[in-house]
Amino acid sequence: MHILITAGGTIVKIDDVRHIGNFSSGSFSAKIANAALLKDHEVIYLHAKNAILPKIKRKLKLVVYETYDDYVRELKNILNNNKIDVVFFAAAVSDYGLKQYQGKISSTKSLLTIKLSRLPKVIKLVKQWSKTPIFQVGFKLLSGVTEENLIEAAYKSGLENKSDLTIANEFSNVRSKKRETIFVTPERGVIKLTEPNLAKKIIDFVEKRFLVTHFKTILIPNKTISEKYGKEIKIFKEACKIFNKQGLMPDFFSGATPGHGSLAMRINGNSFLITARGSSKKNLYADEVVLVKKIDWRKKEIIVESVNNKKASLNAVLVAAIFEKFSNINVVIHTHTLINKAPTTDFPYTPGTLEYATKPLSLFKNNIRVINLKNHGLVAIGEDLKKTIDYVLR
Repeated sequence: MHILITAGGTIVKIDDVRHIGNFSSGSFSAKIANAALLKDHEVIYLHAKNAILPKIKRKLKLVVYETYDDYVRELKNILNNNKIDVVFFAAAVSDYGLKQYQGKISSTKSLLTIKLSRLPKVIKLVKQWSKTPIFQVGFKLLSGVTEENLIEAAYKSGLENKSDLTIANEFSNVRSKKRETIFVTPERGVIKLTEPNLAKKIIDFVEKRFLVTHFKTILIPNKTISEKYGKEIKIFKEACKIFNKQGLMPDFFSGATPGHGSLAMRINGNSFLITARGSSKKNLYADEVVLVKKIDWRKKEIIVESVNNKKASLNAVLVAAIFEKFSNINVVIHTHTLINKAPTTDFPYTPGTLEYATKPLSLFKNNIRVINLKNHGLVAIGEDLKKTIDYVLR
């Protein structure tokens, strides 16, 4: 893989001799870089002048920055001119800036007021700058918060920044050299990793999430779906509302409209209705149910008919694989809860990928109707909706 790792902290200049900075040394970034280089990946290391550098030099390219503006310029240049697969945004980038004073502010003032303005959030822009799709790893560092609040903040940050993975840390743990990292995935999976060999574990995990086969959605407008499948859509709406109320298909976060989970029902052959990506489960609208006409496994394409160009849930590939393998199964429900003692996949593969669709299939055997997706939620299958709901609730 071609990996970009940012390290250290940016500064914002106040005048010719003073600046606002932070205490980031880039030590953990250097460890991640060393772990990646040991696995023979190519690494571009975008670092502050005083940041700690990787010890391994083979397949390593160093790019230095000092100020926030330097960082933005170099980052954009790297993404525009290199094929980057994975980016670790571990640098402590300035949140606020100011117009630099020319010269040196007099030190005779008894009170000095500096007005800071919010700087653009760089991580939100990088996918636009990259010439190829990138797997984005964000970092969230908070101080003096509970683990629950840290996870919630990291999850929201990942959604906002469209990160493929967010690494959460609490400052007191970092300061005390206690390295316990929490991975938060876009599907709100929570994975804890600790020393020893934490950096290697991070690279191993990212490799498995990145090295997967994605599908392309082909959208076909169809304004008749709501009318043609009105009865089924009404059933979807009622079922999702019940699941949401019971916390099985929760909102993404408090106050959010989209909800987790999905409901799918076979219509004809291997075509099926399924809740749309990012659909509300509390109040499912008619256009939030789409028809998956076909999945082309060779071309890795999902053919979807939709009223308002809404894509199918990322669970559609898994549902399609289940319907193709089990001709007697007509309903698939995915909730964000787990069932004790149910068979569980060995890794939380990226939703919507070939691996996500195929790895769980072997767990449905000997009349097993419910399995767990590791660090994610359950999948229940059944001949009809009532039976499948019973499998979920029992």
